[in-house]
Amino acid sequence: MAANPGQAQRYRGIQALIAARMAQRVLQVWRDLMNPAKVDASWLAVRAALVPIVEQGRQQSAELARVSYADARRAATAVEDGFKPQDPLPLLLDRLESALDVTGPVEFKRAIAAGKTPQQAMEAAAVRMVGTTQYLALEGGRSVMKRSIEADESATGWARVTDNDPCAWCAMLASRGPVYKTARTAGDPRKGGNSYHDHCACQAWPAFTHDEPFIGIAEKLYDDWLRTTRGRGGKHAVNAFRRWWESEGRTAYAAPERS
Repeated sequence: MAANPGQAQRYRGIQALIAARMAQRVLQVWRDLMNPAKVDASWLAVRAALVPIVEQGRQQSAELARVSYADARRAATAVEDGFKPQDPLPLLLDRLESALDVTGPVEFKRAIAAGKTPQQAMEAAAVRMVGTTQYLALEGGRSVMKRSIEADESATGWARVTDNDPCAWCAMLASRGPVYKTARTAGDPRKGGNSYHDHCACQAWPAFTHDEPFIGIAEKLYDDWLRTTRGRGGKHAVNAFRRWWESEGRTAYAAPERS
């Protein structure tokens, strides 16, 4: 049985909600505890408060992915063979603290050096910090999905599920639809389905048949990819799609939910 597209979209939406709620807490700590007149002196307390927030968001994302993967597998295969979704990749404290340092005081000082006011520098750092902390939190669930799909003999692959306003890169990757574990992607300009970026709303969703439906806006994105890249290949196709998306596609796109 094919996966349930509605279930996939609900999963992506809940992951986005986890990221949004975590971002609110991150911003609150940044604005309450960071002193732009004493950046270095105030930063250690800020970082200490941020670390558990990100770790909790990552745990929530991972747990949601574990439960959702198991539910999707059960619904699609009706198999009870004892398979358990994989654990997320561990988040090393050094990596987390380094990411916070770069997006906090380092970004603040860079903005000041570029001529920004302290308030503008605070906001610039906040944008960077939210993007990076959300990435690290959502990596929990994304790594559960990726590792589970790779380890599960019943899984045929995955689909990239995006929101209705993706960037050109994510729209291009989502247009692939279901991607099979055995598919060769060498030379495919749209490879990299498991790559994400700061402020990215995409999630992977498991596939359990070789006849999976496209999820959400992916099918129309595929039609748009074919239309806008006709006669082109490789990086020329990628650039053609990106130019179309940034000039008119993103604003004029009529996703199913908007119709």
